[in-house]
Amino acid sequence: MSPTLLQEVSDHHALAGAKKASYTHSDPLSEIPTLSGVDISADGSTPVIDMEALLDPRRSDAIKQIGLACEKNGFFAVKNHGIPEMKINNMLDTAREFFHLPDEERLKFRSADPGSVIRLVTGFQDKTRNVFVSRQSLKFHCHPVEEYKSHWPSNPPSFRENVGEYCESVRKVEVAILEAQAISNYKYKSLLHQAIVNCEKERVSIASYCYPSDDAMIGPAKKLIDKVHPAIYKDFTYREFHESMWRVKCSTAKRLDLFKPSSD
Repeated sequence: MSPTLLQEVSDHHALAGAKKASYTHSDPLSEIPTLSGVDISADGSTPVIDMEALLDPRRSDAIKQIGLACEKNGFFAVKNHGIPEMKINNMLDTAREFFHLPDEERLKFRSADPGSVIRLVTGFQDKTRNVFVSRQSLKFHCHPVEEYKSHWPSNPPSFRENVGEYCESVRKVEVAILEAQAISNYKYKSLLHQAIVNCEKERVSIASYCYPSDDAMIGPAKKLIDKVHPAIYKDFTYREFHESMWRVKCSTAKRLDLFKPSSD
């Protein structure tokens, strides 16, 4: 049921008496380690994985690079992913068109049910930092495309075609990357997401999530557990994770902490 998230952020409105919020991840890019044997972006901050290498004799090296990037940085970019630039641009244009529709069109998809197959969220109050975050996001299930397409917006008219083509292409990239990874028992970093926005220019993000089935059992890979390296997390189903993630209110909290043995 891989969901996709279209998100538009215009600005952050502070409530009365609110102080300027600090960044959720304060480490400057200059402190992020560079990786030997892994390509990096022009500014030297982001590991770049060549997706073509996963399909040829360089596969084992590419898998090692992914593991190293996840362990040292917690994130990476990809190149030669096979998604045509036209499909990416069509997706971005369609997202902007949707968020520029009249309120009555967009609000048709607003829902308080986190499990809804399509859900529009228009903002939320961060009580921890005393701010209201003005943000619109449309989250919808997209795999298999033909099963969920009828739930998607029919306005703008290009939505279902452009989004369907993009989601099918992204799915291939997701599967290729997932095949190269395993549950790491906290060996891989998990970073808090941060985006810088302002009130003068909109920011559009498109996120794709590759989720397992609800009854899939998740836990540390057994080969990574021994007397010296005990399991950091308990085994849990994806349904348990999905239901618990909505209970995490603090923006700096890590959702997986709920599944540490000490959290009982």
